[in-house]
Amino acid sequence: MPRLPLTAALLALALPAFAQEAKKDEEAIKKLKAAAVENLKTLKITKPTLVETDWLLVYADMPEDKLKPIADLAQKVHDRGVKDLKFGEKDRLWNGKLVVYVLPDRPTEYTRFVKLVEQRSGKLDADEMQSHSVKGPYVAVTTAPGTKTLDADLRAEASTAVVAALADQKAGGSLPTWLQTGMGRAISHRTEGNTRLWDAHKTKVKGLFTKAKVGTFKAADVWGGDKSKDADTLATSLAEYLLYGADAATTGKFLGGFRATDERREPTVMTALEAAGWKADDLDVAWKKWVMGIK
Repeated sequence: MPRLPLTAALLALALPAFAQEAKKDEEAIKKLKAAAVENLKTLKITKPTLVETDWLLVYADMPEDKLKPIADLAQKVHDRGVKDLKFGEKDRLWNGKLVVYVLPDRPTEYTRFVKLVEQRSGKLDADEMQSHSVKGPYVAVTTAPGTKTLDADLRAEASTAVVAALADQKAGGSLPTWLQTGMGRAISHRTEGNTRLWDAHKTKVKGLFTKAKVGTFKAADVWGGDKSKDADTLATSLAEYLLYGADAATTGKFLGGFRATDERREPTVMTALEAAGWKADDLDVAWKKWVMGIK
């Protein structure tokens, strides 16, 4: 029997492992699809539309030509999120793919999803428009209550939610909501196709950061539970600084500081700051200086 060259022999040994991994992924995707169909039946959606992309399984009760632009932009933003959140080649994104439930009818679809699928009790917050689980893995999105559903709103919300889930995955599933959503918006706003949102965000942030107003808030207000009308804008801006204005290695340490360990069972922003070697006041100064320099 002829001997294989060393490289070929090594490849031959590796092939079964690659094949096994591929088979495992296909099995995971098959299970995710089956679970998604069952979850949608719970919402009385018996014939959902599916648009499948490289990393997403996007479901909705709407025609494919309306769902596809949502899925395409969400995948584009997902790709940028993987890059901007510094996922490495060895990092596993999802066990299969990320399921995206697009549920524009808030009362009969999204609210029922939260109660029946997630089994959350209590009244839904008026400003909640997305939910996710990195263990699912899935995201579910809707639009603001009492507003007419616009395709652009659904595209933006789905894109933001996908990156929020990515950011949470990067940190081991324990990021605070303001940081998940802030990073989701920061990356989504900067992605081609969402330039309208990005321009509007920059204008609003610049207005808040004028010399007359910049001293009235601090970075600590963002994670301290600030409920002002500008809270979301400030959270997005701080997340944006962490992604694009701070040193990438330090931001990685900050996100890593939210990962639960034996020594750090309940991570907080304070433990994340400590892991990054930051002090809250220093972060505040650096953030504001960066924002004032944005063109």
